[in-house]
Amino acid sequence: MSEAAAGQTPRPPASAPARPALRSSLLLAGVFLLALLPRLHGAITVGWGWDGPGSFNLVNFDEGGACRAALGGFDYPAFVGWQTLGLAALAGIAPAPGTAGDAARAKAFCHDPGHLVVARAWSALLGALTVPVLVFIGWQLRPETPGVGLGAGALLALSGFHAAESFSGTVDAASVFFIYLFLAVLAAGAGGRRPALLASPLFLAAAVATKYWLFAALAYAGLVGGRLLAACLRGFTALRLALTLLGAGLVFALATNSELPRPAGYLWLLPWYLLPPWRRLHPWLRLPWTLLPPLAVALTQWDLFAAWSTGALEGRFGTGYGAIGWHKLLRNPLDLLLVLAVGLGLPACLCLPAGVASLRDGTTRARAWRVVLYPVAAFALYLAFLAPVTYYRHFLPLLPAAALLAACGLWRVAARWRGWVIAGCLGWTALLGLDTVADYHRDPRIALRGWYAEARPQRVFASFYVNPPGGTARHALFRPAYAAGAPPGLGWAEYLVLSENWYDTAFANELNGPLTGRPERLVKTTPARARFYRRALAGEDPRLQPVALFPVRNFMPELVLHKAFYGTFQLFVGDIAVFRIREPGQ
Repeated sequence: MSEAAAGQTPRPPASAPARPALRSSLLLAGVFLLALLPRLHGAITVGWGWDGPGSFNLVNFDEGGACRAALGGFDYPAFVGWQTLGLAALAGIAPAPGTAGDAARAKAFCHDPGHLVVARAWSALLGALTVPVLVFIGWQLRPETPGVGLGAGALLALSGFHAAESFSGTVDAASVFFIYLFLAVLAAGAGGRRPALLASPLFLAAAVATKYWLFAALAYAGLVGGRLLAACLRGFTALRLALTLLGAGLVFALATNSELPRPAGYLWLLPWYLLPPWRRLHPWLRLPWTLLPPLAVALTQWDLFAAWSTGALEGRFGTGYGAIGWHKLLRNPLDLLLVLAVGLGLPACLCLPAGVASLRDGTTRARAWRVVLYPVAAFALYLAFLAPVTYYRHFLPLLPAAALLAACGLWRVAARWRGWVIAGCLGWTALLGLDTVADYHRDPRIALRGWYAEARPQRVFASFYVNPPGGTARHALFRPAYAAGAPPGLGWAEYLVLSENWYDTAFANELNGPLTGRPERLVKTTPARARFYRRALAGEDPRLQPVALFPVRNFMPELVLHKAFYGTFQLFVGDIAVFRIREPGQ
């Protein structure tokens, strides 16, 4: 008698249980390759061949910082630098004796193409490996829908912003990798895997050491559950808790702002006391909540906290990061939104609210979710309210978590439309990623070489980040003081070449925010310099005749709009403007 006739369920073929795992493994490998190939391509091509075969130009001037730190020539985290120096040594590339401890020689070695190729390739590999790590996190958090993890991984793999940071020889992509590797291990521990929980401190050390990301330690708070968590949340609805935490962020933002009138301005912190549900709070928690505004005020007296929240009023290039004042309240949250929009694409960002809403659905993985989201949410609050330095790369650790939430939102779409929506979202992100990465391969400084060959200038003033070609022209670093009469004077040169990545401090950008009406509130410049660059770019300086403009060109709406209102998105790739210097009376 057959098994079916006997009322028993027929056994599947022996290979059937392996099919889902095999399919997932193949998809995971495909997503990893999708991330790896463009990142490796950028690592070995960007900056090469501008001045002929074999020539190399440094594009990202922050590259090699960890290497310099490892050689004792720079104050920076050296964790990744030790790795790249070790890998370079395996390839036969080692610093000369006496380099360690010599800042100039350390910088020269770390910016040498031989070491930079190794550093970039390592960064590209770690950036690509972040994708399967994120997929594994998604599989742990949503095991019933493995497509969520794969969708999140695909979004990150296609992200042009993450790709560009990955093929730069900096620590940012490496930092994100070690952060999410730690979160993946701890999430596994939260799911009941004791060996992962015991090993997690080792991964925490790597996550913190790469770039001082102390927020990683907050992941352990996600392990707290049961009665203790219930006591902490007692009296709060989800909305009330969100408003209270955002209000707390605003309290710290006000207390640390350089323009807050002291001590009278501390009264502005008092309305926060209207937010917590005091009568329903657990008695032991009323005092900590009560002390939050005084704690914010007290911490401002600690120099280390002030450096990481207010920033200095003056710096090497003029104003410091703290000079922005009240404009910071708009700049910080706007920068956060812009990074998500350019990093993932507007369609994916539109799925974020649905992804956040999905967290309210009953889930057996709440503990693992808390482990992943607590440190990321705390970091997002820090960036939105406190961070004095808001270069876009500092927001990079938010991108994988945002991709995961966006993928959760995509899976809430009705089944009959889901495939089309996912395909459209991924296609849009892919086009945006292509447009973002293409900025590096169509760098305006490459076209500038053609102008040099045609104009054949003899003496040229060039700003930072111009990277002028070698040849017969004599170059001098331009300083706006020369236009004000300081020797050698503007008339020393025939031409002035300006990089947007230098003059953008006079305009709306990621450091200044959208409000630029008060020159004293601009960051890393002076009012006099800002006025000069504004007049020069507007064609209002009679001594400067615009000759050529080599712009960054984009076609995706996120980048086009960013350029129109905030300048070029990239930090080290921007428009190049060339001016003929005319003597008075010419």
